[in-house]
Amino acid sequence: MPIPDHYRRGACPSAGNPMASGDGLLSRIRLIDGRLTPSGLRRVAALADEHGSGLIEITGRGNLQLRGLAEEAEAELTATLVDAGLAVEPAASEAVRNIQCSAAADLDPQALIDPAPQARALDQRLISDDRFRALPPKFRFVFNGGGLTHLADADGDIRADAVSTPEGTRYCIGLAGTSATAQSLGNCKPSQVVDVLVELALIFLEERQRLITPARRMRQLIDASGSSPFAGLRDLSRPGGVTADHPPAPEPGRTRAGTVLGVALGCLGTNSARLIAEQLEAHNSTLRITPQRCLIMPHGPVTNPGLAEAPELIHTPGDPRLSAIACPGMPGCASGSTATRRDALDWAEQVPELFDGRSLVHVSGCPKGCAHPGRAPVVLVAREGRYDLVLDDRALPEEEGHRIASGLLPEEVPDTLRALVSTAALNSPGDEPLVQSLVRVAQASRNRR
Repeated sequence: MPIPDHYRRGACPSAGNPMASGDGLLSRIRLIDGRLTPSGLRRVAALADEHGSGLIEITGRGNLQLRGLAEEAEAELTATLVDAGLAVEPAASEAVRNIQCSAAADLDPQALIDPAPQARALDQRLISDDRFRALPPKFRFVFNGGGLTHLADADGDIRADAVSTPEGTRYCIGLAGTSATAQSLGNCKPSQVVDVLVELALIFLEERQRLITPARRMRQLIDASGSSPFAGLRDLSRPGGVTADHPPAPEPGRTRAGTVLGVALGCLGTNSARLIAEQLEAHNSTLRITPQRCLIMPHGPVTNPGLAEAPELIHTPGDPRLSAIACPGMPGCASGSTATRRDALDWAEQVPELFDGRSLVHVSGCPKGCAHPGRAPVVLVAREGRYDLVLDDRALPEEEGHRIASGLLPEEVPDTLRALVSTAALNSPGDEPLVQSLVRVAQASRNRR
């Protein structure tokens, strides 16, 4: 179903271009290669304490956010970020730096290539060419090197996915989607990929202006005009090759790329951030940040006692909080009518059979679904202080039949979720994963309607 204008997530905040929220201004720090030095982490923590809420938020794109900023402090914060190399000026250039990159591909022997050098080179091209300031706020580039921090499932307007070919590693260039759904244009050498992506972005900028209403995303342009303007680039060869390894996202604990720490609801306290910086410095390491709101420390296991006791850090797989994704809700967001983060943590503790560390439960303060725009097996979306339960859909359901309960008080939700899990278990053949059982429950509910 079409998204009503008042439910669109139109803003894309950045340094120098903050967004107003319920608790002040919100500014985003883009990590082009998914990496942050200890000194950078200390600087961000200091800014969060001095000007913000005292929390560092990790977004679903692997970036950082500071919220609760006073209007008069935002200019100083931006200047500090620019001085630290964490943002650029002017704000119009900072706004177009929407690049995602496999954060730990250089640490992972199963990744095909480390795309960080290409991501940083593309970033410089976007910054240095004023034409790219016309890119829409959410237009996104994706570099997927494969391995544990692959981005096969990340949606991109223009993407480069590593593939293995008889001629060596190449990037498969695609438009509008994930690695599975994007329209493939062909392969190119790593040395050519930045030029190719730049040319495709310039074609997009030219073609979008031919429409009565300029396209905001590549998918809109292709749906309206087709993909023929993007065909035939001289640096592209025929698509093909073996795709990079795309294993499940790393869980907390030791992995081949380092030690993974989960961060409950993506909210990292500044004290924990400083302790992480201290341990990184001791090992001369750089922090990696994933879209799953996890931190990867390249060195050995966590040895700092303070980190072991930090309440928001998750050290073991299966922790119920790993299943929960929640927006700030009330009072942090003006659109929220419930305390979503508090509710999500309460429900994770009360219903561990659903919050099993693997199944995804999205708790949204309103139908915009900012914390997780995509589909989720279970969604609890707030309306006027109560929750609706949606299965296998978005916070604003694409099919109204996916909304199986409405108007639940927060305290009524745990029993409803337990009944849902019981129904799924009763109808599950053998050892079917819970997520698949929940999807089948949703399908059965639709059929009954």
